[in-house]
Amino acid sequence: MEKWIINKTKFEADEINQELAVSPWSGHRQFVYDLVEFVRPQRIVELGTHYGCSFFAFLQSCKDFNLSTEVIAIDSWEGDKQAGFYGEEVINVVKETVKQKFPKQNIRLVRKYFCDAVSDIEDGTVDILHIDGLHTYEAVSQDFAMWLPKLKNNGIVLFHDVASKLKYGTNDFWEEIKVRYTNYYTFEHSWGLGVLFPKGNKVYEKLEENNMQDKLLIYEYYAENLLLNIQLTDHQKMVRERDASIKSMAKMIDERDASIKSMTKMIDERDVSIKSMTEMVNERDASIKSMTEMVNERDASIKSMTEMVNERDASIKSMTEMINERDASIKSMTEMIDERDASMKSMTAMIDDRDACIKSMTEMIDERDQYIVELTKDREM
Repeated sequence: MEKWIINKTKFEADEINQELAVSPWSGHRQFVYDLVEFVRPQRIVELGTHYGCSFFAFLQSCKDFNLSTEVIAIDSWEGDKQAGFYGEEVINVVKETVKQKFPKQNIRLVRKYFCDAVSDIEDGTVDILHIDGLHTYEAVSQDFAMWLPKLKNNGIVLFHDVASKLKYGTNDFWEEIKVRYTNYYTFEHSWGLGVLFPKGNKVYEKLEENNMQDKLLIYEYYAENLLLNIQLTDHQKMVRERDASIKSMAKMIDERDASIKSMTKMIDERDVSIKSMTEMVNERDASIKSMTEMVNERDASIKSMTEMVNERDASIKSMTEMINERDASIKSMTEMIDERDASMKSMTAMIDDRDACIKSMTEMIDERDQYIVELTKDREM
């Protein structure tokens, strides 16, 4: 802890979550990166991590300078009424970033409220305490009072959002606390960062020897310039994307115009066809009207004929009954005729018998007559 060096680094966590590079905390990453390298702390505790912009800045310095520093992130990872509430997606991104980029670092993720986690950390063991929870005056003052005993002698406390444009309670608390503790630095950019030395001046004096007050402007310029470069790059990318989109859309418009022209021609053709078909429809309507009248006439004829058929059916039914009666009479008379035929057959047989007898008797008479004639002849002789 002799000479302060403004390093150049690449924050690897941005490869997992690109939003970290433009988060409200991003403008202070280079300072805390250099601070960790300068102080070489044994333990850093962070109250309020969210996606981990500051957390991963601490870890990046520990990784790059081979420090065994224990970095403890304490957060409920459920959000609050100021920042908004969220689900598991936030802590899942934090865990994935730790897994991919900082697997060998000395890390603790403590998912608790600050008041519940305070008993997990021993008093006088924290070199750097970062307070970035709920930004009301009551919350930040309570966090500071509760966690100050955990700070080592000559330890450092960082407060974010001490120059909030939204006039958070942290602004008021910082104005109050820096009067009580005269050794501090204030960064006005990126929503403000307060650097407080409440338990001794050793580190502060070393920073003063390195002209830290002048370096504040360098970090502010560096952060603002970096943000502008990112924004410029993003805007240039957006411009290129927009140009490509405009070119693509212009091509699409030309294609649409060609389609519209073709479709307009087709519409004109359809209009001609529709006119022709309308005439045909009118003709069909006239035919349908004429045929409807014919159908109505046929329906009237059918109705009349149906009535005639019903009358005929009634006559047929009556005549059928008469025929059935006649059939019954014919059947009865046929039986009588059969009886008569039988009687006639019997009588015919009797007549035949009689005729045979008469014939026989006639023959006998003829024989008698012949005999009488012969007798007569003999007597005359």
